[in-house]
Amino acid sequence: MLRQISISATLVCVAAMPTWAVDIPIANAGFELVVLPCSGLNCSSAFSVAGWTGTGEYSTFKPATGPGGYFLSSVPEGVNVAALGDNFGNGVLVQALDATLQPNASYTLVFSVGSRTDFPFAGYNVELLAGSTTLASDSTLAPPSGTFVTGRIVYSSSANPALLGQRLGIRLTGNIRGQAAFDKISLDATPTVVSSSASQIASGGGWKTTLTLVNLSSTPNSVRVAFRGDDGGPLTLPVVVTQQGTPQTASAPSIDRTVGPGATLLFESEAPASSPTLVGWAEVISSGPVAGFAIFRQRSQDGRDAEGTATLESSRASSLVLPFDNTAGFATGVALVNSTNQSVIINATIRDDNGAQIGLQAVALPAMGHTSFAVADRFSITSGRRGIIELQNTAGGALTGLGLRFSPFGSFTSVPVTVR
Repeated sequence: MLRQISISATLVCVAAMPTWAVDIPIANAGFELVVLPCSGLNCSSAFSVAGWTGTGEYSTFKPATGPGGYFLSSVPEGVNVAALGDNFGNGVLVQALDATLQPNASYTLVFSVGSRTDFPFAGYNVELLAGSTTLASDSTLAPPSGTFVTGRIVYSSSANPALLGQRLGIRLTGNIRGQAAFDKISLDATPTVVSSSASQIASGGGWKTTLTLVNLSSTPNSVRVAFRGDDGGPLTLPVVVTQQGTPQTASAPSIDRTVGPGATLLFESEAPASSPTLVGWAEVISSGPVAGFAIFRQRSQDGRDAEGTATLESSRASSLVLPFDNTAGFATGVALVNSTNQSVIINATIRDDNGAQIGLQAVALPAMGHTSFAVADRFSITSGRRGIIELQNTAGGALTGLGLRFSPFGSFTSVPVTVR
């Protein structure tokens, strides 16, 4: 039984994969391309904002700043701003960008909007466009007279897949009976990262793990499966990857694939039966949503197989509840993963089947680390009992766990934990 617990009570965690924002070029984003001749005085060029298409009342404006100026300090970028709207009508600037709406991306549009000391501020609107459709907008800020404030619009491309491929654009509006000044416009795109976990990685010594992933997106999905050992470091496993019916053999700590819409990706790891069992956990990192499950199989010396299944998990919690049953020859194993970048202490509060507390112990986990053990071996008070174990990350960070229930007849099954 000890052999069963030690090689099979494993777990995977959810871990963040670094992503980088990509700047999307905007022509004349700081409104400096129109060079105005004045120095220290206000001047403007009506109906002239390079790189933008304007309608209504709009201009490139070079305001005096500082005490007595139209703005009490310097403008956010350079010396010019775009001035939109006045007492005669709205002002609108539009720019179609050389970029299209991409799948599995988060877009962030940042802008500065200001209010002149000598002119009323009647409101504004900033819109992120895909073709002629407004993806997201903002009109909520109210800068104090003589100041600028910074606004931010965030949009996920998964919100409306029908618009994918449409050309992106930006529209700025200043309302009538006042004026809005705009400056320092920027737009970036960050790939969306979806992190999920597959339970139970054990390979060799009679153990095999099969991981099945399904792309739930309507677009191609970039998927990385990374294997980690108990110490949180990379774990190299022998893997057969089957995609579109074609198997490929690899030995690696991580594998990257692009999966088509609705397509299935299969990972199988089985080190030689004569080798030590490789135990760890795996993280599934993707650019879009995936579903899946892991099947872990143990082959006994007489050739009989026992299997357990665990679905992909994407939840994060600092507190978990695990049922245990160590009666009538059954035994429960537990696995824990600290899915943070700092070592933590896990408090384990043990209760019997009447709800009475019968034990309290601590479990140390390294950063991104994992531990697995037989409940009765680690917590002897649970021998011959049923109950629950309340597991609490004292630092408040993400914790993931899994239970396994072994029968006296050689079979086993997974025991899900409850997020608390």
